[in-house]
Amino acid sequence: MARLAAPLAALSGVLLALPFIHSALFPLTWVAFVPLLAALRGTSPGRAYRLGLICGLVFYGLGAFWIVEFLQHLWSPGALGTAGLALLFWLYSAQLPALLMLAFQWLRRRTGWSALLLFPVLTSLFFARFPMLFQAQLGESQSLFLTALQPLAWTGVHALDAVIALVNVLLCRWLFSPPRQRFVKDRAGLAAAALPVLWLGLGSVLLQHWDHHGYDNTSHRVGFVQENTPPGNASPAPGHGFAYPRALALSEPLARAGADLVVWPETGFDDYFVHPRVAGALRRSVADLDTALIFQGMHAENGEQFNSAALIGRDGQEQGRYRKIQRVAFGEYLPLLQAFPGTGSWVREQLGGFFSKVSAGDRPGRFGTAGLEALPLICYEALFPELVADAARGGGAAELLVVLSNNAWFGASRQPYQHLNASVLRAVENRRPLLHVINNGPSAVVLPSGRRLLQSEYGREAAYWVDIPIPASAADSFFTRHPALFLHLVFLITALALGRAVIGVSAFRRSPAWH
Repeated sequence: MARLAAPLAALSGVLLALPFIHSALFPLTWVAFVPLLAALRGTSPGRAYRLGLICGLVFYGLGAFWIVEFLQHLWSPGALGTAGLALLFWLYSAQLPALLMLAFQWLRRRTGWSALLLFPVLTSLFFARFPMLFQAQLGESQSLFLTALQPLAWTGVHALDAVIALVNVLLCRWLFSPPRQRFVKDRAGLAAAALPVLWLGLGSVLLQHWDHHGYDNTSHRVGFVQENTPPGNASPAPGHGFAYPRALALSEPLARAGADLVVWPETGFDDYFVHPRVAGALRRSVADLDTALIFQGMHAENGEQFNSAALIGRDGQEQGRYRKIQRVAFGEYLPLLQAFPGTGSWVREQLGGFFSKVSAGDRPGRFGTAGLEALPLICYEALFPELVADAARGGGAAELLVVLSNNAWFGASRQPYQHLNASVLRAVENRRPLLHVINNGPSAVVLPSGRRLLQSEYGREAAYWVDIPIPASAADSFFTRHPALFLHLVFLITALALGRAVIGVSAFRRSPAWH
């Protein structure tokens, strides 16, 4: 087994990456850790780290290969620079599974606790809290497995990560343990297996409820525009000007179709916030369309710059702004530079014009129009479950999560699909319909069950309208009310394990392979 350890770790990386590349391969996530866990049997924590690093390099090298196109569009550092920065990104990202495996193997030896408890808890913790440039959860690979998603309204995605990890441990336990400990004779394993069985059983019941009884007869007609503009393009499309952008022309048939609300993607309509003439022209155009409009742009105020979304009502008056809370590191701010104020300008000059100093907003947004409550989110805010729950908490009926994104920086890669798949989970967690508008697609309307009412084509300029059904209940989900509860339990178990490891066991000792 020792000679096969590295290939087994690499195989786990492949199995983890494939569902993120093609969503239909989601079953692979439920077995992806088995080869790596098998390779860990009898190894030291240091070797566990190295095997986890191999797994992580393969996982992120395949699943996040889009970083290459991102760097080329973002900065164009040349072939050698792009390769070096991509390798640095993959190496850093690979620390997540590497440190996860190190912590898992060390705690198993020091505490004597079962892998059935430790691995799910640590997997949930590391995927939830390890600092990543682009956050991703294991559960996001399950966006098509609707049965597995339904309990997220109670627990959030971090519990699904734990359930997936538990299934992997059980499979490894039954495949590689001595025959006398396998399956029917494994009381602890069978007891633990009840959890994923109950999870999927509850998911099946909840999915049937939402498919057949989760909505009343109320719907709202919402339109959205997919401009498909190239990255960093600030010039108007041919035949259009700053006062009459292409998105406005695409919105006109949506207004004629009776859309109560039209949403533009995150393409940076900054001139509205800078030039009063442009702002006045857009407000008059919206009044003529007789529909409300949500759009995004960079907004300066009191010497600070904010990534903002704004609502213009159907009367042509601006009715609200939202300032993005969760900024993108190295895109909207440069970490650690606040501690070295004299270096910021020089670093930004070296890294390119994309990097800007954007301040963070301090509260969620809520736009009311035509009997609909739109909860705006910008770009990668959809990747943060607790932030979305904070935005949705305490609302009323007819709420719609609205995500405005521009993923053109990633080229023709799988990244826009991964971004959209993550958003699907936010709809289920909060039991709110969700509209995710991506500049270059695919955009989608997602029901509270996770079903996609509509998904647009990638790389196509188009405008869509859809009648979005509204849930019969306006109550917050349990997760919306208590988004940190499961992670608090994870932190508690981890703290107890660390205490046991440091205080309760005086010497390093070897534990059974899979107890």
